[in-house]
Amino acid sequence: MTEDSLEDLRRRSVHLRSEADIRLVEVIEGCGAGGRVLELRTPLGLAVDLALDRAGDILRLSWRGTELGWHGPTSGRTPWPVADTEDGLGFLRGFDGFLVTCGLDHHGVATTTPADSFLYPLRERNQHPLHGRIYREPAELLERNINWDDGEIRVQLRIRQATVFGEVLELNRTYSIGLDAARIAIEDTVINRGFRPTRHGILYHVNVGHPLLGEASKLSGDQWLLVGKLPVGVATPCDNHVEIVDVDVSPADGRIGIENPRLGIGLRVDFDPEALPATALWQAFQSGVFALGLEPQTVFDNSVSDRLAPGDLRTYRVSFTIESS
Repeated sequence: MTEDSLEDLRRRSVHLRSEADIRLVEVIEGCGAGGRVLELRTPLGLAVDLALDRAGDILRLSWRGTELGWHGPTSGRTPWPVADTEDGLGFLRGFDGFLVTCGLDHHGVATTTPADSFLYPLRERNQHPLHGRIYREPAELLERNINWDDGEIRVQLRIRQATVFGEVLELNRTYSIGLDAARIAIEDTVINRGFRPTRHGILYHVNVGHPLLGEASKLSGDQWLLVGKLPVGVATPCDNHVEIVDVDVSPADGRIGIENPRLGIGLRVDFDPEALPATALWQAFQSGVFALGLEPQTVFDNSVSDRLAPGDLRTYRVSFTIESS
């Protein structure tokens, strides 16, 4: 946007809040009471709510009044209940929202791994609950601004997952949200801030629900091997539905998505397939849940790829683009 056009806009809306806005708010009632939410709005009609006390993940995503993300039965609880309860299924007591980051030392079903690398005699095994623990950690808000010259809203966060005699991992996250494009880009850097080698993995649980998810919905991605797993007409609530999880290698172009021709809206997810070499598709159409998850992720193969040496870091890039007709 040119300086002249910005000046003209300021004459019409002095702080440009009719065009774009950032608000840090606190929820005062319900399951999310006490939680900090960063509300972001763009000129094109993109609305993004970042739940700062839930790892800074995207709790709500809507496009011109149409909800794209999933709103589950837990209603975005803050704080997220302890992950280790219910034999490692505590994750499900808070699971909600468009984006849930899973990791940083585990994702997938609850399991245990050797803890000998931490040299702590009282811990023989690491206990890993379903999808790890990072999603329930609070974020430190480092930066938030609307940069009209660069055409984006920029948010920087820092989230830590740590224990004594165990992992000390830090997630530095940058959101770049377009002012003139319906696009959200995320750059995540994970650093081992401890002094012992640490297991590491990450999974981006991207969840869509009604109305983007419906009978007319179908998957997209020219090179995605799972693209045929959602035939038109299948996405409908069913009281007796049992979740289905399919996993395959990520497409070579790192592009997957879902579209609903009836709504004229599609969601595209782009990522680096070398950094996130596997992708899962989660279909959970049980009535009252009714969700679909697109899940780019790392792979645990007991090699150097799933370990971080002291001071080492890994960077991941994921973006979401709304396509409308």
